This record gives sequence, C-alpha cells and structure tokens, in this order.
Amino acid sequence: GVGGKVVLVTGTGGFVGFHTALALKRRGDAVLGLDNFNDYYDTSLKRERQEQLEKEGVYTVEGDLNDLDLLHQLLNLCEFSHVLHLAAQAGVRYAAKNPMAYVQSNLSGMVAVLEALKGASPMPRLVFASSSSVYGLNDKVPFSEQDNVDHPASLYAA
Repeated sequence: GVGGKVVLVTGTGGFVGFHTALALKRRGDAVLGLDNFNDYYDTSLKRERQEQLEKEGVYTVEGDLNDLDLLHQLLNLCEFSHVLHLAAQAGVRYAAKNPMAYVQSNLSGMVAVLEALKGASPMPRLVFASSSSVYGLNDKVPFSEQDNVDHPASLYAA
C-alpha cells in the first residue's frame, strides 16, 4: 500500500515467518518471502503455508540463505525498506545432534544476510529474531532483555 513498507521475510515456511509475513501483508506492506523448505519437519506443512501466502499476495522464493548470488538478486529486485530475518534451523536438541546443520543455517546464514546487505543501496533496515535459549540456565521468569546471557546452555543459544 501507499506508505507501506517493502519487506523481505526469511523463513516464511516456518510458523513465525509465515504468520509475520501474513500480518505484514494484511496491514498493507509489500512482502517477499524466502525459505529453503528443508525437511527438518514435514515439508507439506511448509508448502501449505506457501500456498496460503500466495493466495494473500506473498510470493516465497525457494532458496538458501547461504546463496549470496540469490540474496543479491533479491535485494536488487526492488528497494526493500526492511529485511526481517526469521529463517533458522529450529530445534535445540537437533542442534546438539547435528551442529554443522545448525552452524550452516543459523550462523553462516546470518553472516550471508549481513554480507548481502552491505552492498545494498539503499540499505534496508535489518530486523532479526533470537531464541529464548540465549537465556541459558537463567531460572528467573519471565526473561528480560536485561538478563545476563553469558552462560548459554547449548550451541543453539550461542
């Protein structure tokens, strides 16, 4: 819509990315999604989300965060006002059993997004989410952004 934001949302096949992309679109923002549709959990659910988004006018590009050429192509498609980076390899236990899958998606993927944004002109604002796992062994609830986070309990939180 007029005056709305133009947002690239990563991770639109996931629960949070899907619902966020939908909410942004419904409030009048232009939204483009990005997801690799990995098989960590049933891909049919992710594909159903993709179809629902498309019915609402949100197209999801299938691709990997670590594909810098793809990220550059997407950033050159239009002048994004924001990149909402929600894509991540989910699962604390999975990260413990498959640390390289986690590192490739969550760490290398984040660096790739940052690298791609460095060359964007104008540079979109980056908004990204973290995990409550960063609070580690903190037993005070609810968590606060002011809580100490220097004792992560897992690689997932690092």
